[in-house]
Amino acid sequence: MTTHEAETSSPPPPGGCPWQAAGSTPPGTPAAAPDHPATAAQRGPLPSYLPRRPAPDVVRVLAPTGDRLWLVTRFGLGREVLTSTRFSRAMAVGESAAAIHPMRPDPAALTSLDPPAHGRLRKLVNRAFAPDAVASLEGVIRRTARGLLADRHTADLVSGYAEPLSASTICQMLGVPEAEQDRFVRLANRAHGITPCSPEESESARHELRAYVGSLVELARREPGQHLLGALVLAHEQEGALDEKELLALVELLLNAGYETTIGQIGLAVLALLERPDQWREMARRPELIPGAVEELLRYAPVVPISFTRVARQDVVLGGQRIRAGESVLVSLLHANFDPEENASPEDLRTDRRTARNLTFGHGPHVCLGAQLARLQLRVALEELADSCPDLALDADPGALRWRPPEAIVRGPTSLPASW
Repeated sequence: MTTHEAETSSPPPPGGCPWQAAGSTPPGTPAAAPDHPATAAQRGPLPSYLPRRPAPDVVRVLAPTGDRLWLVTRFGLGREVLTSTRFSRAMAVGESAAAIHPMRPDPAALTSLDPPAHGRLRKLVNRAFAPDAVASLEGVIRRTARGLLADRHTADLVSGYAEPLSASTICQMLGVPEAEQDRFVRLANRAHGITPCSPEESESARHELRAYVGSLVELARREPGQHLLGALVLAHEQEGALDEKELLALVELLLNAGYETTIGQIGLAVLALLERPDQWREMARRPELIPGAVEELLRYAPVVPISFTRVARQDVVLGGQRIRAGESVLVSLLHANFDPEENASPEDLRTDRRTARNLTFGHGPHVCLGAQLARLQLRVALEELADSCPDLALDADPGALRWRPPEAIVRGPTSLPASW
């Protein structure tokens, strides 16, 4: 579960390489076949305004909203934008700020705040993501993964593995009663476009999901339990550290960022490996490679290719470009991950790469609070696949796979038929 650096959910158009812009395609359209051997990063939709690589360090781009923003493509400059107080996240959610998507984030959300308000809420939520708390989830995640693979020789690794594994984790984090988990997942899938549906059906599901989250909050008030929602409600009730709006915004953020991103990241990682059978077999033979492979897969195939938008508080010179106060800036996490000054031969997926540096989880004050949990889920998902399915193979042409719709930023295939 992750709160990635993303404005909203979505992957756009399929292209032949990670940096190739392409026109928009109808939802569920197979990714276009590239002119050269494709990779997980090269498969599937990407925002149409991302330039081909190599790109200028800082370049002006035109968003689908019609707004112009500055896009940062280098690793070091990206870290500077994500950490410097010269750039404001709170200013970027204002009605007049340039944006990449017409849907404005909730100003009360943790990801919409600047210090000190951000630090106050972040400190509360960090309790649930302390190393011991995250490590305590490994057993249940592993049992779920193992159960999903038991006594099977074929599966859709999205609907039959990544989705239920992610759903089980988020339900545990939010204290969803076991008898209601199927209903919760159906609502979440429609609300987030994981299950294809009309815009009206998706909006209806979002309203119903918000109402259901409200009922979970009421349940947690009566029975706090040993889960994240209970800890947040306790902070609201006993410590007065959260007001009602902040509490609900935090819960919605965790659901928005923590469910579909995990599904997409597992799908992208598995696809990358299955397109390289030799690397998959080596990893299955030597499971000690998997923790390091997780970092490389996060670098190579980030589920979210761009950062939150920031607004310059003052005139700033960045990469030789003057960014004026009030102008909007975002970081291409994908470009940054492929910066050759940070990772040698970045176009190559190397599961034995010793130091895979990436900005997939962001950096600085807004670094993904669930990064360690995301790593845990991806590691366990791969370990159990490698143990149960060492001969795993994709039962589809990678170029014909269907992907999340173009209006989303969270990337990932919607189906990965496989056998072993």
